[in-house]
Order: sequence, then C-alpha cells, then structure tokens
Amino acid sequence: MTRQPLRLTQPGEPPAPLLDELSASVVTEAADALAALRTPYWLGDSAISLHALASLIAQAQQMIPRAVSQARDQGHTWSDIGRLLNLSPAAAARRYRNLNGQAGGNNIA
Repeated sequence: MTRQPLRLTQPGEPPAPLLDELSASVVTEAADALAALRTPYWLGDSAISLHALASLIAQAQQMIPRAVSQARDQGHTWSDIGRLLNLSPAAAARRYRNLNGQAGGNNIA
C-alpha cells in the first residue's frame, strides 16, 4: 500500500480532509465492530452495516463542535478549521461559532 503524506497547502496550514485506504480501513473496521456489538448474530446483513455506518456518521457529526471548540481554544483560525472540514472559513464560523455556546470567537480569523 502506497501512503501519501498529508500535504500542507502552505507552511503551517492544516491539510484538507483525505479519503484514502487508511481512512476506509478504519471506518470499515469501526462499522463492523459496531454492528457486531449491537447485533451479535450479525452475519453480514447489509442493512446492519448501513445502520452502523449511519450511526458512526451521526456520532462524528455530534463530536465535531467540541473538536472545533478545542481547536479554537488552541488558537486555530476559522481558515484552519474550515480547511480541515472542507468548508470556507466563513461557512465554518457560521456553522460552529455559536453552536450550543461552543466554538467561541466571533471573528473569522
């Protein structure tokens, strides 16, 4: 397996989201493990796999605001956060700035 390094768009800037074999492997293993935990008699039913993937997506979406808040607390800009989430800086700020009182900071920087 050839692994490409994360590439910074400019020195000191975080990379955009990456779809690759490593990500696919981790998600596949997580979905299989979750399906097995929730349905011990699971025998490869595609509906169970679909439910597990949807559950993982929903869980990740719920976790993002806290991760954004922590990134802001560590001094990351909305540009950094937007790039990591594949959003513009303004879209990232609009989406996460005041979500449940998290991800503070009203400026776009």
